[in-house]
Amino acid sequence: MDSHGLDPQPGLGLLLVRSRPERVARWARRGLVTAHLTALTGGWTGVSVAEERARSSAPYDIGLEMLAARPVPAAARPAIGFFVMTGRAVISVQAKGLRHDQRWLVWEPGQGIRRAPDLPLLAPDQLIAAAGARTRPGAIVSTVKNPSGRPVEMLVEVIRLLGLPGEDLLVRGPSDQDRIVEPSQRSIRTFDALVADDAVHRAAAGGAAR
Repeated sequence: MDSHGLDPQPGLGLLLVRSRPERVARWARRGLVTAHLTALTGGWTGVSVAEERARSSAPYDIGLEMLAARPVPAAARPAIGFFVMTGRAVISVQAKGLRHDQRWLVWEPGQGIRRAPDLPLLAPDQLIAAAGARTRPGAIVSTVKNPSGRPVEMLVEVIRLLGLPGEDLLVRGPSDQDRIVEPSQRSIRTFDALVADDAVHRAAAGGAAR
């Protein structure tokens, strides 16, 4: 891969959702991240973070992490995420189907694919199926196994191989004309309350164990 003149910055990210912007906006309002929505070709909507921080309390306030991990409803899938986080490239797929199944590929410069034991591994054929592409799996494998280059370059190469839209959104970010959707206060309060309640239960369980 050549550089294509790209200059990767921390916190790059794009979630492609195969659904209308109106439906994606309803999903975004029930989340925790202020998001840019961009209507793209092929029935895709691009979702990018509009603010570095999510509206939820720390440590669950990293916008890209919350966007990457958030489940997309069955009616709006497939969803494919392309992210640069902590110097690594991350690709995620939430496939079509009633049962939610999110799979991940993590790539590190100088190493290539990095196994993350707590994240189900994304296979090339699953990525191709989610994109609706006719790309040869070998082309994807060759790209993600190549340890040279920078994270954003690898992601751009995969986007091009799959024939997906959104390259400019990933590299340069959304425009001022793109729609901004803010999460509802109810969603934020509900999430923070659940996290706080879980922390209390874990602390109590830890005390009982001692």
